[in-house]
Amino acid sequence: MGFKQFLTNNWRLVNSNNLFINRCANSVLESHNIGFAQKSVINKLQLPLKPKKPSPPFFQYLNERRQEVIEKHNLNFKDAVRFLSESWKDFDGETKKKMTEIYNKELEQYKDNVKVFNQSLTVDQKNELFRVKYEQLEQRTKRKLKKELKELGKPRKPLTAYLKFVTEEIKNHGNEPVQTYMVTVANKWKELDANRKSKYIESAAKDNENYKNALHKWENDMIKAGRLDLVRPRALSNDDTDN
Repeated sequence: MGFKQFLTNNWRLVNSNNLFINRCANSVLESHNIGFAQKSVINKLQLPLKPKKPSPPFFQYLNERRQEVIEKHNLNFKDAVRFLSESWKDFDGETKKKMTEIYNKELEQYKDNVKVFNQSLTVDQKNELFRVKYEQLEQRTKRKLKKELKELGKPRKPLTAYLKFVTEEIKNHGNEPVQTYMVTVANKWKELDANRKSKYIESAAKDNENYKNALHKWENDMIKAGRLDLVRPRALSNDDTDN
């Protein structure tokens, strides 16, 4: 279930807990990126614009007052959401009721409009939209996994010998466009004398050996913690895993 669907179904349960605040803040950013991608596909395929889903009452309240609260109280985005989440609890009940009634009517109209929209699409158009949604889901999954691995302290793969060289050389590119300078760096690497190049190779080999040892230890820790989904298949077949 997407965040907007969650909020649609459960907006009455809105409170100031951190989970909600984080999801609310992230949803605004994600919905912007997803919306931009969907509009690009719609423009490319010359599709009719998909009906816009109405915002739940709290979301309307948040969007209308967020900027004012940020400027007035000098708050960042998440703190503003926290502030408005608290103030929503004390917001006029009669106004909330009217907002809910209007929202429910708009939601029913939206559902009808979506049916008409879906019926107007060809099979190829539906397949293309499905592909875009799948790619967006895949990207979100990768971002979440990357964030989790970072939080769990997974060792980062070290630079190769060439990338070590590039890191040093790129500092001297001056006003030359990086893309153009990279061609120069690649040629420098090819022409680099054997002695100097060997220093980068030896340094990279040492870093890689340290990385392998650190990764081995981390994977053993993950296996002990029951997170087999985060380790490589080869790590599960090692006989030297500590018990």
